[in-house]
Amino acid sequence: MSKYVVRNIDVMVQEAVSALDLGGTASLPLIDGRIVAVFASPEDFTSAAMAMGISALPAGYSTPAHSHPAEEFAMIISGYGSITIDGEVIAVTPGDIVVTPPDTVHVTTSHADSQLVVYWSYGPAGSEQRWLAARGEQ
Repeated sequence: MSKYVVRNIDVMVQEAVSALDLGGTASLPLIDGRIVAVFASPEDFTSAAMAMGISALPAGYSTPAHSHPAEEFAMIISGYGSITIDGEVIAVTPGDIVVTPPDTVHVTTSHADSQLVVYWSYGPAGSEQRWLAARGEQ
């Protein structure tokens, strides 16, 4: 086995979507009504300076408006919805990549008829600590 963290995107997505479909699991509980799966973070020694994971939102869901000190890259894996950044609504579809600047208020919303699955990464790491704490991993 490699000393480097190797994750398969399809496996990460399946874990998150399965947990969402089950209403959360012991390892991936619902957090504010959605699944936020952290798959690499300095907090668990799987990364030195960045964090990445998958979020799975149920149909018709909006995250609370929030900001964090990290720049966020979000790639839409499946589903449809929008990401609102600093008041600008950006429609998103599979394959879209959206960059949210640090300390900028944003909201991710899934379409009423579609789960939304998002691969995300934070740089620098740190903003994912709230998800790990919510899962009891800190």
